[in-house]
Amino acid sequence: MSIAKKPTVIVVGGPAGTGKTTQGELLAKFLQCSFIEGDTLHPQSNIDKMASGQPLTDDDRWGWLKKLSEISSNAAINDSKQICVVSCSMLKKIYRTYIKNNSVDHDRLQFRFVFLYSDFNDLVKRVNNRQGHYMKSDMVKSQYDIMEIPKDDELLENGGEGLAIDTLDKTSDEIFKELIEELKL
Repeated sequence: MSIAKKPTVIVVGGPAGTGKTTQGELLAKFLQCSFIEGDTLHPQSNIDKMASGQPLTDDDRWGWLKKLSEISSNAAINDSKQICVVSCSMLKKIYRTYIKNNSVDHDRLQFRFVFLYSDFNDLVKRVNNRQGHYMKSDMVKSQYDIMEIPKDDELLENGGEGLAIDTLDKTSDEIFKELIEELKL
């Protein structure tokens, strides 16, 4: 199944606890394409910083976002279906723009940004229920405070590249169904 006439990177993001990894994996399985877990691309210094409860700054993120952009765009170009799904918090509009602009052969690629979000208390609850992840619930506030949910000209419905999906009180299956419908897959 293909969603584009040109190579496409679908970035599934949002703050910690929204289910971006779960939804990214489901989407990649549905599309039968590669999935890249963006958290695995963080340098050790970022992981150590987050694990110690310190929020990342923009300067901490630029190198990670560039690496993520290059790896995911190469994967889409080289995938037999010309699609790659990658998870990434992409909390700010400037991060989404940076990912797109730092991709390999960005004039040839198409991007779709699926932004998952919820209310603060729900995110904290979800993160508290995770096991073995370096991102702890005390870090949710820093992500929640800087998150910029795609709106206006960023949205697909207005000619942009983004979707915004509220995950509050929805099951993983309900979120995935909405994601597929919104992407028109």
